[in-house]
Amino acid sequence: MTVQTKVVLARCEGYGAGVQEAVEQVLAPLGGIGAFIKPGQSVLIKPNLLTAREPEKAVTTHPEVVRAIIRIVRKQGAEPSVADSPSNVTRLEELWTRTGFRALCDQEEVPLLNLEKEGSTPFTVNGISFSVAQPFLKADVVINVPKVKTHVLTIFTGAVKNMYGTVPGFQKTALHKAYPTPPQFGDLMAAIFSKVKPTLSIVDGIVGMDGDGPSGGDPVKLGFLAASADAVALDHVLCSLLGIDVHGVPYFKPLRDLGLGESDLTLIDVLGTPVAEVTPKSFRVPGTMRGRLIPGWLVRILGPLVWIRPYFTDRCVSCGVCVRSCPVDALTIAPKQKPVLSPQRCIGCCCCHEVCPAKAIMMNQSPFLNFVRKGRLP
Repeated sequence: MTVQTKVVLARCEGYGAGVQEAVEQVLAPLGGIGAFIKPGQSVLIKPNLLTAREPEKAVTTHPEVVRAIIRIVRKQGAEPSVADSPSNVTRLEELWTRTGFRALCDQEEVPLLNLEKEGSTPFTVNGISFSVAQPFLKADVVINVPKVKTHVLTIFTGAVKNMYGTVPGFQKTALHKAYPTPPQFGDLMAAIFSKVKPTLSIVDGIVGMDGDGPSGGDPVKLGFLAASADAVALDHVLCSLLGIDVHGVPYFKPLRDLGLGESDLTLIDVLGTPVAEVTPKSFRVPGTMRGRLIPGWLVRILGPLVWIRPYFTDRCVSCGVCVRSCPVDALTIAPKQKPVLSPQRCIGCCCCHEVCPAKAIMMNQSPFLNFVRKGRLP
């Protein structure tokens, strides 16, 4: 008899007192926290701290979910710490303050680690080279706490994609430059995941983000937490729940090729709150489609006809964050002006879109992609 992979859902309507109970509910069918942690172990909790946004913006994991996990870990007699490597590592204190994680960790007396100062270990998987921050390799247990969001490059970001934050931030610029397309980034993400699989993933889906995520979309109330020891299975269940085509998520295929995680929904036992009770009436995926409908080999042939580039709206506050985040120096800016794009340099990695604090950047796609989209999508 085949042992089913377990994914657990629990309804949770807000970030108040009910969060603690909901976390315990998603853990119970998995054997409780004792199935993952022994007394005295070190536990590294990894939220999604993409950019310096307030918790209600739904860009980052809500600190109250992490607070509940910290208290459960402590009750088990283990030692928790918190860490993530955001896109902008030069202003960590601002990020920690605005996301609520500085206050959280001070209140709970938990270390909040700066991964840029902790050292990293290099790996090469299938010709893909990257480094992972040492704390994730040294911890006895890694608890992954992502946010349910869309993503203009990868369509969906959840448990698997959240592990990209185990790579120190300064290295991410070079990786985005080396692996800019969805298929290439998917291979990179699978390679990273193969070296730093979380022990347990607990997903913050109380308020998620749809539209042009992971930072430029809109908060959407989903009302649930979800958990699994298998991050791949968890993401497949979430995509099914949200109506996202898994074939468009570029890291799922390379994960299957590497034999990482369960991707067959018939072999996944979804427990707890019934899926139908937390399935949203609508959930908007990003408007961009590169890498979803066009095979990589055809993208290479079509070349200049297939692109995605940033467009700067009147929301722009001329802060220059996007310019500093661009891995290929495709953006320049003059004082009190909008950034100027060099189309020949742009690789469509969407880094500028991710970090924009004013939601001023839209990712426009080529006329050819618009034509294909209208012809093949409803």
